[in-house]
Amino acid sequence: MALEEAAAAAAGGRLYVMGGFDAAGNSLRNVWVFDGSAWSAGPHLPLGLDHTSAATVDDHVYVAGGHSFGRDSPRLFRLDGSSWTELSSMRHARGGHALLAAAGALFAIGGNTASANVAPAEVYDPQANTWTDLPSLPAPRNHVSGFVFGANVCVAGGRSPATTRVDCFNYQSSSWVRFPDLPRPTSGAGAATLADGSAVILGGEDAQETSINDQFARLLDPGGWIGSGAMLVPRHGFELAMYQGSAWACGGGSLPGLHPVATCTSVS
Repeated sequence: MALEEAAAAAAGGRLYVMGGFDAAGNSLRNVWVFDGSAWSAGPHLPLGLDHTSAATVDDHVYVAGGHSFGRDSPRLFRLDGSSWTELSSMRHARGGHALLAAAGALFAIGGNTASANVAPAEVYDPQANTWTDLPSLPAPRNHVSGFVFGANVCVAGGRSPATTRVDCFNYQSSSWVRFPDLPRPTSGAGAATLADGSAVILGGEDAQETSINDQFARLLDPGGWIGSGAMLVPRHGFELAMYQGSAWACGGGSLPGLHPVATCTSVS
C-alpha cells in the first residue's frame, strides 16, 4: 500500500515498515514485512501511528512515539514474534523524531508535539525498562533524520524551516557535538549508517518545504559530507533502514504534503 511518515527497521532477516499515513491522512496500524522476495502483512500495531520511529536492539524491533490521529504518543512497543509488547513509555511524547540504537540502548532525539518542539533527548535501557533524560538537543526541531557515527547518535536536517544542521550526542562523553552541515537543507529525509560505518542521507523537502529534495550525500569521516548524485526516486517522509547490506527507503511522499507512494529503493 502507499504510505508516508512510516517507521522502518530490520530484524530476524526481515525488513519491517510500520504505521504511517495513508492517502486519506489516517494514522495506520499496518505492519508490512519483506523477507527478501515478497511482502506480507505483519501483526498490527496496538494503535494507529504516524511520524513514529523504529530501531533494532538484540534483533528485536522497537517502535517509539509518534502521532495518532493528531494525538501525541510517548508509548514504546517491542515486536515479540507475532505480537507487540508495550514497555515503559518515553518521558516526553514526540513525533517526527529519531530513535537510534547504540551501545545496547535506544536514544530518542528531536521531534515535536502538537504545541512545540521537544528539546530533551532521552535514552532507554532495555534491561531495566526505563527511560532517562539526556542533555537537550542544542537546536530543537522535528522531521529530523537519525544515524549513528562511531560513539555519536546524530540527527540531521529538520524544520521549520528545513536546515542543514547536524547535531550528535556522544554517549561516551555525554555531550553534544556539532558535525559538518549537510550540503543542502532538508527535512523529512532518511538517514542510515552503512556496514562500513559511514552515513548516508537521502531525500526530504527543501528549505521552503515547497519541493522534494533529491539530495544523496555520504559522511565518510567527520570532515564533511560528500555529494553522491541524486536519490533514485526523490521523496520525503520515510525512514531509511539497513537490510541485507543496503539502506532501504520504502514509502514516503512524492510531493510536499500528503502524497504517499508504495515505492521501495535501496543504496549500498
